[in-house]
Amino acid sequence: MKIDTKTASRAKYKVRNWKEYNANLCKRGSLELYIAPEVLKEWSEISKKKKEVGERTYSDNIIQCCLLVKLSYRLCLRQSIGFLNSLFVLLGKSKLLIPDYTTLCRRQKTLPAEVGQRLKSGDNLVVGIDSTGLKVYGEGEWKVRKYGWGKHRTWRKLHIFIDLKTQEILSAELTENNEDDASVGGRMIEGHTHKINSFHGDGAYDDSAFRGSLGESIFPAIPPPKNAVIRKEKKGKTLLTHIVRRNEAVEYIQKHGLKQWKIEHGYHKRSLNETVMFRFKKIFGGELGARTMENQKTEILLKCLILNKFTGIGMPNSYKVA
Repeated sequence: MKIDTKTASRAKYKVRNWKEYNANLCKRGSLELYIAPEVLKEWSEISKKKKEVGERTYSDNIIQCCLLVKLSYRLCLRQSIGFLNSLFVLLGKSKLLIPDYTTLCRRQKTLPAEVGQRLKSGDNLVVGIDSTGLKVYGEGEWKVRKYGWGKHRTWRKLHIFIDLKTQEILSAELTENNEDDASVGGRMIEGHTHKINSFHGDGAYDDSAFRGSLGESIFPAIPPPKNAVIRKEKKGKTLLTHIVRRNEAVEYIQKHGLKQWKIEHGYHKRSLNETVMFRFKKIFGGELGARTMENQKTEILLKCLILNKFTGIGMPNSYKVA
């Protein structure tokens, strides 16, 4: 009998707080996550107010609330209008004005959406960045595998910056598919280095400019490639801190191996980046609903905001059993 060594060696975990976590999963479907009492109050005041020509009727909070409902329940723009309209009828608030789908589409372009404030308020963060592809439009995977492609598919690159301790998304950025991970990561981390204790990323972030942007205070758990060599000091020039650290990693790997380096420096925390990517695609799918880049950027920020709301409700507390 042939044994699959990958399956046999895979660690198994058990959730300690299954009862609480199960209840928290049910709470993720609650409308109260998006339609808060203060938003309803603001909505009522706006609906009573007489509309003037040229005046913006709906606040950013109301537009964001409508878009969060649309994205969370995976509705189209027109369906989300019908959903909110029937919901307000059931709540006895049928007099509330609901923005039409053209208004939602137009306002999504400039909506000042934020994933969270943790990157500004946190301290000694252990962070990671990773990227994944999101399809805009094109042929499905089955058709391409079966018959080949007939037209080019278009996709974007989603970069997610997370707190590895809490799995909270700190920020997110959407770029064209030809953007380099390290250059985007440098932009995302810029101005926040004083808040970060260590960074965990894969080999795509083994870039001199990115390592330099981390500064001296952030420890980089980034594996150099297999063929990496120790950089020697040039005559009259002292090696920069990020180059010295990379040399130390190369030297350690040459002596003890890559596996031991990963264990020693906690590199495997980076796998939580993959977990967040999996959660994103499992909940929202691997496609973008919007068609313009501006609307797509707002879309991914709101989706990350929803994921943070889910994280805030409660996460599983698991332990290794085998």
